[in-house]
Amino acid sequence: MVAVTALSACAIERGKQWGPPVVPAVPAVPEVSLVLLGDVGAKGRSGQATAVELERVLAEHKRRGRPAVVLWLGDNIGPVGPGDLGRCTAPAAAWRQKGPAALARVVRAHAAAGGAALAALGEQDWRCGQPELELQPEPGKGPHPWAMPGHNYAAAVYPDGHVRVTMSCATGLCAPGPKDMSPETSPLVELVVVDSAAWLVPPPVNTPAAARADQSVAEQEALLKALTAAPAPWPRLLVSHHPLESAGPHGVGGMYSDSGYYLHAAPVRRAVDAGLFAGSLSAHDRMLLATGDIGPATKRSSRYWLEHPVFQVISGSASAPDSRGGARGLWYFQGTALKAELQTNRAGFAELYVREDSVSAVLRRRRAGRWGAGTVTIPLGRPPHPAETPSPVMDPCLYCDPVPPRQ
Repeated sequence: MVAVTALSACAIERGKQWGPPVVPAVPAVPEVSLVLLGDVGAKGRSGQATAVELERVLAEHKRRGRPAVVLWLGDNIGPVGPGDLGRCTAPAAAWRQKGPAALARVVRAHAAAGGAALAALGEQDWRCGQPELELQPEPGKGPHPWAMPGHNYAAAVYPDGHVRVTMSCATGLCAPGPKDMSPETSPLVELVVVDSAAWLVPPPVNTPAAARADQSVAEQEALLKALTAAPAPWPRLLVSHHPLESAGPHGVGGMYSDSGYYLHAAPVRRAVDAGLFAGSLSAHDRMLLATGDIGPATKRSSRYWLEHPVFQVISGSASAPDSRGGARGLWYFQGTALKAELQTNRAGFAELYVREDSVSAVLRRRRAGRWGAGTVTIPLGRPPHPAETPSPVMDPCLYCDPVPPRQ
């Protein structure tokens, strides 16, 4: 009976904000959509259906006049996961599988029409020894449908949707990007892309790959130090493959517990606690998730009280969601630290609508062959947490905290 249960499909959803998959009208204030694609290289059958919905959403944004930037959140190439170790996809063959090929086609068309696409590294990219092969200056100048100027870099997104690299890192050092020649007065948001896998899933010691990973960790520290020394009036978002906190099987207390605040490199933790980031965008867990503040989760996972509120969006189910059969889709194997306002482990992708004073995380998921969407709106510019805050139940319990009726 246990074996049958473990192999059966187990769809997990939280939140009551689900509705039709509408693309909202553009507001009177400037707004940009960040479209989040995670774990595209995972072996699954959902990529083609996700590509169809992605194409529809991008076309609707274009029709309405809303700029969109696509973010690839790591594990972009080839099979990933414990069952696929050693079976890596060569970059030349990365886009031959039907699902990834369909998603790449949609994003290439988006880039050819003037849209932007950026990418971060994942742990599979290090396992397969190909992080350098994913570097690319622009989506149209290489085999991949993205720009990745470095493994650690920062990029400003302007209200008209164009992107400018503000700082990039190489050989352990970071340098400012090209001079700002934009007619826009200031960016709407700045994306800070870090290579979390270099720290959390390092290659074997005493190998060339290990030396490169150490170099990447040094780049992260230099990048975050430079950004901390140069405060910006616009919000900054952390972009990495591994979440700061997760409610999926990679969350603290889950089946593959490797994504918690205390597990990240010290420079990342210091930057988060100092309020450098308004939020974090990640993948790694094959689910969709949005929460307005990871503060209660860090108290549980790390026994640490963050000084500033930080929202988290996870989008890792583009190709192989955890709602498929298998143990990792069962409630018993999920992380026990984070309880999100909205989550699902069905196939799909997330968007983040960024405005000057707020963001809206839109989770687009496919259920029983039909698409739906849920939205969580989060204000920006929130004050620091009070010196004294009520603590959540510190035991590993997902059902102990009071929850508003609509959640």
